[in-house]
Amino acid sequence: MKTAKSSLADLRRLRAEAAAAPPPASTPPAAAQPPRPAAIPALDPADRALFRQAMRFVQPLPDHGPRARAGGPQRDPEPLLQARRLHAQGAAEARTAAPPAHRQRRKPPAFDPEAGAFLQAGCGPDLLRGLRRGKWIPQASLDLHGSTLEQSIERLDRFLASCLEHDIRCVRIIHGKGIGSRQGEPVLKDAVRRHLCRLEAVQAWVQCGEHDGGEGALHALLRLAPAGRD
Repeated sequence: MKTAKSSLADLRRLRAEAAAAPPPASTPPAAAQPPRPAAIPALDPADRALFRQAMRFVQPLPDHGPRARAGGPQRDPEPLLQARRLHAQGAAEARTAAPPAHRQRRKPPAFDPEAGAFLQAGCGPDLLRGLRRGKWIPQASLDLHGSTLEQSIERLDRFLASCLEHDIRCVRIIHGKGIGSRQGEPVLKDAVRRHLCRLEAVQAWVQCGEHDGGEGALHALLRLAPAGRD
């Protein structure tokens, strides 16, 4: 009985000491650690061989030094840019088609509005004699009555181009005498004749006789391809 009382007293004493003792300090949680990256699996040997096969022709870019890497794209030197511009202009000119034969022009010859004939430089005088005598009969005719000066030149160029395309050598061009012009001067007549004198494809022209229009028309002889010359 005495032993039981002693044990009960000890238990009460232990409880009292436990209640009087300060609470134990809480242990701080461990600092959060960043998750470790998952390990990259090793590349399969077959995939490695396939990658090397696909990249066998790849070449590294040239290294232009730290300045180029730091400053980004660099402007090429001015002489190199100028050379490229000239090359591009030359290429563009080479791609540009040569003007049609009827639009190619020589140095404008001296034009006499009163002259009733014209012979291109380098052509023999027999061409003029043949035109006057009717050696070549006009195979096509163009009447410019009712057209403005600009329209007349445009129609004339198209007409000559079509004649050359169809191997027509002798043509008649009717420009009128200019009697009804506002200035009283034959503007269209002089402009058409001057324009014909400047065209490479026109070898000669003569004013028509009165029965074919007189001062209001002319016969022109065109320069055809070598196979079509008389």
